Amino acid sequence: MISADRFIASKSLDEAAWLEARRLGVSATTIAKAMTPAGYLEVVNSWHDETPVPVNPYMAFGLESERWLAGWAKSQFGTMPNDWLIRHADNPIAYATPDGLSLDHTVITEIKTTGKDWGSVDKIPIQYKRQVAWQLYVTGAEYCIFIWMLREEHDGVMVPAWLEPKSGVIVRDDVTINKMVEVAGKLWAKIGGQNGEV
Repeated sequence: MISADRFIASKSLDEAAWLEARRLGVSATTIAKAMTPAGYLEVVNSWHDETPVPVNPYMAFGLESERWLAGWAKSQFGTMPNDWLIRHADNPIAYATPDGLSLDHTVITEIKTTGKDWGSVDKIPIQYKRQVAWQLYVTGAEYCIFIWMLREEHDGVMVPAWLEPKSGVIVRDDVTINKMVEVAGKLWAKIGGQNGEV
């Protein structure tokens, strides 16, 4: 079980505090990007740029869909919707915000909307697999139920292409996790050190 003190900040309760807390360490999105040489440099070079990313129609559709997709996940798999940033039990720089969490904390969910049907969970983009690997590491969960909803455009409006999403299971990959922990340590030595935190 994840102890209460590891739930750091809730996006829905205080988004500014959630965003600030994410900069206390390495989030799943950050480390997933940093796992390639180009992505690593991008993270390092953009760390101090806090300019908000403009919300485009694709992002807006994803944000609007997340709530009902999390409700669908709860009805199908019993995972509770989550927007809390969680800290790893022993690694103080490791943070993640899984989209769902089972009551016993052994299962997480991750929700994505997409313009492409990947067909099966094995074919999802590698950056999403890395995000999930980091979330499993941070939470200590055994596996992730990965959920995706196809979007399409009708009369200039993004709408769901399916009546319900597709899903698949991603299990822990400790080889990938160990590589990510190593890269995260090197990354934080650069970006955390710039903040005087390491």
